[in-house]
Amino acid sequence: MQGRGEKLKQRASACLVLGAIAVGLFCFVGSASQKPVGWGAAYALGTAVTVDLPGSCRIETIGDDGSAKCEGTRWTADGQAHTGTLFASSEDVRRGTDGSLSFTGEAKALGERAYGKPATWLTVFHLAALGVAALCVAALLVSLVAAALPARRRA
Repeated sequence: MQGRGEKLKQRASACLVLGAIAVGLFCFVGSASQKPVGWGAAYALGTAVTVDLPGSCRIETIGDDGSAKCEGTRWTADGQAHTGTLFASSEDVRRGTDGSLSFTGEAKALGERAYGKPATWLTVFHLAALGVAALCVAALLVSLVAAALPARRRA
């Protein structure tokens, strides 16, 4: 029969491995297709804003999916004006007949970045990966506290 310390060590090791996998997938999914890390989670946690695009945006198309990165985008959140970068689907950035750009989708801002609505699966995936990582941190903390407490002796 394994000792209490060995069981805690195994649980902590499993949490570290699972947490590292969750964080790795969180960072990798999206970045492989030139999307910013955590786009789905940032959109889910951000504040809804209306954006005003600058005169030009960098648009990249990879396969059927295109993304736009518009630096110098302006928006107002919580009564304060912000200038930063908008990341969005290229389908949401339109060029008018006069050459000006407009954003036709929904945007949410988090910090100095604004994000257009990503695919639903990306939001679900990013939030699930963050949830798994948070649970692993909580389990590690519980394991540390349990390891610090004296073991009960059974009669």
